[in-house]
Amino acid sequence: MHTVSPLAFSNLPHPQPNPFRSAGQSGASLSPAAELTHAIDLAVAESTASLPTLESLASSHPSPMVEHWRRTARAAALAEHDTSRRVTAQMTVPQAQAIVADIAAMTQALVILDQRYRNTPGWEPLTQSARLGWVSLAAALDINLGQPDYSVDHLGWRPKTKVIPHPVRPGILGVLQAQHNLVIRMSAFPTATNLRLVVDSQRLVSAHLVPFAARVDDRLAARWSQRAETYTLIQKQLRDIGGVLGNGASAAAEGANAVARLRAIAPTTIVEARVLSGFQLLFNRLDHRIADVINEGLQRGAYCERVALPHFENGTGHMVTPVNERFAPTSPATDLAVVHTVNQRLRPQAPPTAPAATPGPTRVELHAALTHRPPPPNDCGSLGR
Repeated sequence: MHTVSPLAFSNLPHPQPNPFRSAGQSGASLSPAAELTHAIDLAVAESTASLPTLESLASSHPSPMVEHWRRTARAAALAEHDTSRRVTAQMTVPQAQAIVADIAAMTQALVILDQRYRNTPGWEPLTQSARLGWVSLAAALDINLGQPDYSVDHLGWRPKTKVIPHPVRPGILGVLQAQHNLVIRMSAFPTATNLRLVVDSQRLVSAHLVPFAARVDDRLAARWSQRAETYTLIQKQLRDIGGVLGNGASAAAEGANAVARLRAIAPTTIVEARVLSGFQLLFNRLDHRIADVINEGLQRGAYCERVALPHFENGTGHMVTPVNERFAPTSPATDLAVVHTVNQRLRPQAPPTAPAATPGPTRVELHAALTHRPPPPNDCGSLGR
């Protein structure tokens, strides 16, 4: 709550200012998210129970009800880990409001659980549970007045993607394996020569995959044909770019593996749609990475441009006069044609998308479990039937 509550602005209209109150006088009302943060801090400070251990959060419990709450506590712990200050610095206001709505729903469920088992021997009641319930309800209602962005579920920590080791997968899966490994290997900065080899491999892979995609999706085939043309243009524009800083030998080798394995596949092979989708996902990631590498390399001087030096003719009588050339840093790098190509064609600006209006299925299940109410007992009329 401390990391997202500053972003969760209230959707309620601002009250009219009091003209009889001094400008610096305290007494301004807090937002519902700030009120919920203060109430949760008070409940945690007054509680004498110890925090659960990682073993208790990860181990299943035989009781179904305790198991549901264990999963909820584990989800809350993971959310607290993922919503670090580095992540919240990139979070929008609607995304922060979605997290506040989740916290409000969990708090309401805890208040209901506390009221239900308050008289149980050994049960430690929540501090000011009534106020905690009211402020969580106010925060939930305030969030519902706006439109929270549930794309926040895609933020946070992700496990590091690793290279798929040998053995080589058969058929088209071997090509997909090499393409996946190429994306991972491109995390290392390549030299200009290895970058040209990677670019050439993507030109060949895209062109060879077009007939396979045309049997399933014509639009995807046209997209990959355009990608092959783009990499053909980039390859020509990189001829005057040099640089020996970096490595990238493993990435160039994986690109060569992808081309060799793709050429070995029979032209009549039918490729499934999900495999083609996997290629498109890897293409998107690799295109953005190559664009980042070219921009970064030119900006920091790791890549230089070939320029011709002016010189005097010495009149030696030779039929061919050598051209004096050297590689020099470009300033500014944005003037190069290859920079315009990668920025406009490898990572075009996507149109702004509206916030996700509906939550995902897992979030719906969580809210349904938290706000679940037992069915009312049958009345006398129903018992007599």
